[in-house]
Amino acid sequence: MADRLFRLSIIEYLNAAPLNHGFKQGLGWDRFHLKFHYPSVCADRLREGEVDAGLISSIEYLRIPGLRIVPGLCIASPKRVRSVVILSKVPPERIRTLALDTSSRTSVVLGQLLLRERYGVSPETHDLGPDLGAMLAEHDAALMIGDAAMRTPKEGLYVLDLAEEWHAWTGLPFVFALWTVREDAPAFPEPGGVAPYFHRSLEAGKANLNAIIEEARRSIGWTKLELQEYLTENISYHLGEAERESLQLFYEKAVRHGFAPELKPLHWL
Repeated sequence: MADRLFRLSIIEYLNAAPLNHGFKQGLGWDRFHLKFHYPSVCADRLREGEVDAGLISSIEYLRIPGLRIVPGLCIASPKRVRSVVILSKVPPERIRTLALDTSSRTSVVLGQLLLRERYGVSPETHDLGPDLGAMLAEHDAALMIGDAAMRTPKEGLYVLDLAEEWHAWTGLPFVFALWTVREDAPAFPEPGGVAPYFHRSLEAGKANLNAIIEEARRSIGWTKLELQEYLTENISYHLGEAERESLQLFYEKAVRHGFAPELKPLHWL
């Protein structure tokens, strides 16, 4: 038995809800202490050792030393994601200024990579909160993620779905987030250690998808059918061969453009 509770950072976005569901419903209640963060804050807490594991933006794996990836699990999008978008007043190749919602650091990197390599522009960027009106007041375009991006009206704007753009460019899914565990995290004595808990939490989420959708319908405003499609088709939780290949390619591009210090192999829990 661990000497202390295992501190787990939980992300409160809809796309993470199935992964978190078991933990939030009491899975391992006597083993885990749950903390609730934005993805960017989760990464900072993990780096500082204030939590033992967290669902972090995939780019942060290259930036934080001493992490292990939980095998088989991630937040990915096979093609279109709908919740990670650049909304622009001008065509993509004419974007000169870009407001960034910095809640997720992977999306910020992906958006800039796509604009640079796919559209040939490298806009000036500024960090702002996820308020589209404020973001577009003095910028050509805004990068928004998560529930705020899903709720935002998009009429009259150019919409770049970043996962769809990545898939059109590479033919691969895009991996937005990974469950990662610090090397100095408390040990679990049972077979497989802590890893099976993450899988069991997702299994509970999939088994209770209707409840997750009903709760999201009230807060996000999409129809039940749209939310069902989002959580079963736009989002994937499987970290397989194509996802690993995509991660490697994304990491190579991120390092080349200076968004991460250096490449490192994928270390598994």
